[in-house]
Amino acid sequence: MCVRISRTLTITEEKIKQYAFLSGDFNQIHLDQKEAERYKFKEPIAHGMLTMGLTLEIASSFTEKGMRVSKYEMQFLKPIFQSDLIHIVAEKKRQDYGSIYLEIAGRKQNELVVRGELTLERLSSIHFNV
Repeated sequence: MCVRISRTLTITEEKIKQYAFLSGDFNQIHLDQKEAERYKFKEPIAHGMLTMGLTLEIASSFTEKGMRVSKYEMQFLKPIFQSDLIHIVAEKKRQDYGSIYLEIAGRKQNELVVRGELTLERLSSIHFNV
């Protein structure tokens, strides 16, 4: 059975500034128009990790009690700018005893801008090496 959940995220200047403050990533390509243009972008680009973090909200819809994210990979295919609306779709590809496997795709105006995979794993199935 295929389960799919989608959300639309708005990347705002405020979210970009908050992420810069929280992460300590003040690279001016994310904050300054002239610096972004120097790298051939029309305006400052959102942090990739900001996009990943906002996308985790969708994964929480699949999370059951006692689970955590054990793998999260994302490819950034096109730049994401402030004021962009990103339509994120998370689809459950499969589930086994201890894990749920999701595919994530993000589109901006019907163009794929990010894609990735996320695995949710039950804590009881995680082995700790101490």
